[in-house]
Amino acid sequence: MPKITSKGQITIPQMVRNKFGFIPGMEVKIIVEGNNALIVKSSDENKFMKWLGRGEKRSRRSIDHMVDQLRGRTDE
Repeated sequence: MPKITSKGQITIPQMVRNKFGFIPGMEVKIIVEGNNALIVKSSDENKFMKWLGRGEKRSRRSIDHMVDQLRGRTDE
């Protein structure tokens, strides 16, 4: 079970982060409902940060090849 640190921080378990798409640097909102506190994604979420680092890794050679294709410099 997660515990709150002396600085008021809490670690969200990996399973929960994966299920709800929480990523480092994401802003969240705390909603208080009676005796409960809910952590939800901020509606002001930065769309770029959501997809940062999710792309397929490519080698320098494959990137150069893609640029050549876009410029019409290859036979493919």
